[in-house]
Amino acid sequence: MEERVCRICFSEEQQQEGQVLISPCKCEGSQKYIHLSCLRKWQRTVQLSGSNHPEEQDAEDRHTVCNVCKGTFELPPQDRAEMMSDLAGVHASDIAPGLLLVTKRNTESAAANIENLAIRAFIEAKAAHFRRAVYILTEVTPGARDGSDVVLGVNLCRALDAPSLECLSCRLTPDQLAAARTRGVEVLWMNGGPVKPRQVSAMAVLRRVRERLVEDVQVLLSAEGAWVAQGSLEAVLALAEEEAALTEGEEVAVLAWAGFAQWSRTQLLGEMARGSWGWCHGAVEDVRLSARIGGLWEDLRSGCRLQWAPSNELSREFEQRFAAQPQDTQQVEAVTALVREFEALRRDTEPSIRNGLASNRGRALQSCAHQ
Repeated sequence: MEERVCRICFSEEQQQEGQVLISPCKCEGSQKYIHLSCLRKWQRTVQLSGSNHPEEQDAEDRHTVCNVCKGTFELPPQDRAEMMSDLAGVHASDIAPGLLLVTKRNTESAAANIENLAIRAFIEAKAAHFRRAVYILTEVTPGARDGSDVVLGVNLCRALDAPSLECLSCRLTPDQLAAARTRGVEVLWMNGGPVKPRQVSAMAVLRRVRERLVEDVQVLLSAEGAWVAQGSLEAVLALAEEEAALTEGEEVAVLAWAGFAQWSRTQLLGEMARGSWGWCHGAVEDVRLSARIGGLWEDLRSGCRLQWAPSNELSREFEQRFAAQPQDTQQVEAVTALVREFEALRRDTEPSIRNGLASNRGRALQSCAHQ
């Protein structure tokens, strides 16, 4: 008579919920049976392990396909987005324009123990976007690879030296920006994130210009007496000039971002579930304060507005894996300089600029090699 035991825990069938033996795939013999609860636990373990990136999640199939018979399990795993939403304690519909994401990280780095400073700087060039950062979500649209939505946002806390307009996807000229300055509008450049570093977007806090629909602009946030216009730099700048004309000598600031951050909704829920981000609804004042670089992150971290995922198996494992490491000050300074070079090379396309930066990078690498 065929022995009916679970191939995971080697226990027999029990009457309580989840302990019923099932045959979810094409396996025969001693591999045929598994407790429903054991299968669910295995599927959840696979889903919570490894990378949270959609491309790597697409390549993972151990929770849907038996590794013995290669047959697809008849019982599909829990939807990943629902699982991450449950772990984070946030509803998927809360991932919407105007939401603030506040990173937990301050100075610690997962690359701190890499001896080759050039490689470390390459990794840091990506990590720097998510340290002491406050992202405001600007757009949620269908079409992510994992079947969920694409989520875009920009960093409110990272200043950027004024880039060359010729190297950006922007129709404005330096003369037009200079003319706007004479009319009381100042453009403050920001590093929006790691994706498409030449693509430009903008925001402005408006109080005297009435809230209305404008081509290439959306009302991102609104409060009594003020609103945040978000969209193309050209359209936002026009509204800011209109605001300045109604203002008696008070300068109007336009925040202009080069680049942005991008997630799938499921990916972002996973990062929130593991504790990488706290979140809260944004306010007009948050955008105004973003011109005070660094202050917004500190204000939000020390305040009581943020929500964080409750402790769970994903967040506990993540904390252990990325525990802070002590860092050498000289190495940190060298890596920081290299990060600026890497980012500038990605953004600027003019040969003279690119060659000059490459030369600077070569000198920096030689300097690092002697440390």
